[in-house]
Amino acid sequence: MDFDYTVKPNLRNVEGTIPYSFSQSGLFVGQDSIYRYAQPDTPEPVLTIKDYIPDYNGNFIAPGHYILALSDDKEFLLLIESHKLIAVIPVFKISENKEELEKMYKKMEEEKSGKKKKKKRETKHEQIRRLIDTTKDLRGEAPIKDFTYMNAQIEYIKDGAYYLVIYENGYIRAFGAIKCKE
Repeated sequence: MDFDYTVKPNLRNVEGTIPYSFSQSGLFVGQDSIYRYAQPDTPEPVLTIKDYIPDYNGNFIAPGHYILALSDDKEFLLLIESHKLIAVIPVFKISENKEELEKMYKKMEEEKSGKKKKKKRETKHEQIRRLIDTTKDLRGEAPIKDFTYMNAQIEYIKDGAYYLVIYENGYIRAFGAIKCKE
């Protein structure tokens, strides 16, 4: 077999093999899902901070990927890195979808009281989901979880010289602010 040495080695195709990609993972910076969305096994969204955020005491929050969680009393947003609390951000506005909350509470009450619902007929989508879950169980894989919309954003507001942090998880939206030194 003769090689054409005028072609660079990473572009050479040898008998059906795939040419080497220019980036090791095949993805360029910014295309990876960690830059925008949370990992599938985390119950909270991932916040990406691109700049240093200083405070009045000379401390700062370094750029990186942080888990953004809402406290149990819904008064603070918690910035967590490697299971360590980095910052506590006060929440100034929270919005919840009341209809979804009522459905959730009603479902919890029915489960507690032990009332059994009438068995309804499975839809085609539910049948397919059950079939996929049973095959995954047989293979030893984790079943597919239901999708929950999650999003975390941060943006700088020039007028007030603060960072606006937006937390969205399911039907809950919370807005927090980080006041910073100008």
